[in-house]
Amino acid sequence: MKQNPEGLTAAYSGIPGSYAEEAAHEFFGDGAKLLTADSFGGACRLLAEGKADRAVLPVENSTTGAITEVYDLLEQYGFYIVGEQYVKVSHCLLALPGASLSGIREVVSHEQGISQSAEFLAQYPGWVRRPVYNTAAAAQMVAESGSRSMAAIASRRAAECYGLSVLAAPINRKQENFTRFLIVSREADFASGSRKFSILFTLPHVVGSLCRVLRLFEESGMNLVKIESRPMADRNWEYLFFLDFENSGGGETDELFRRVREQTQTFRFLGKYPHAEPNR
Repeated sequence: MKQNPEGLTAAYSGIPGSYAEEAAHEFFGDGAKLLTADSFGGACRLLAEGKADRAVLPVENSTTGAITEVYDLLEQYGFYIVGEQYVKVSHCLLALPGASLSGIREVVSHEQGISQSAEFLAQYPGWVRRPVYNTAAAAQMVAESGSRSMAAIASRRAAECYGLSVLAAPINRKQENFTRFLIVSREADFASGSRKFSILFTLPHVVGSLCRVLRLFEESGMNLVKIESRPMADRNWEYLFFLDFENSGGGETDELFRRVREQTQTFRFLGKYPHAEPNR
């Protein structure tokens, strides 16, 4: 999108060559300074401490679904969602130059990379699979290991960054594979013309409570695009609901939110931002 001003600092989990870095470059262009973190929580801490102006967090993948840790962090930190970016995921099996498939004994990657490549990995049941915090970090680990028996699941960009060879590609089971990243901020700094909204709410324990809330969006002409539930940390069998919707018809959101508040126990507005499309 490249819609943000020069001089902004953005944090992401990973290192150069990661899909999160790619999302940051796609969204911010060359005008932002990028900070690396060793986890999603680490990126959020950099934002919370004022060391970054934005954090770039993967929230869902079109193959493996929601990244639940990020939803929990959104609830924990109270950040605002100010943008979204889709990145096409095309996993490669990377190894040191001179390595071969027959010599591989161990594969490292983020758990999502391993899961999204499950069908390919099933052909090699003897390989040890070891999850690490980031796909690019896996590539760096292989580069520094000096071992031709270790491979990483990561991107071609990671191969270029760390001098690795591509043994197989693409290896993710679904070729139309995208990860959606959220751009979050401490402040409610929303782009003009934003038509996509995210909210968070909890419900009373009464029959039909969720149905009544969802019906309000239909009556207001809003297009529901995502709903995710997460267990509440301090209450067994009670849930937080994260909901995304689009106001493509220009309806009145203030009145909708007033009605939603009447039907929920707690309600929080998470943000609004321009709708993004996957770049194929």
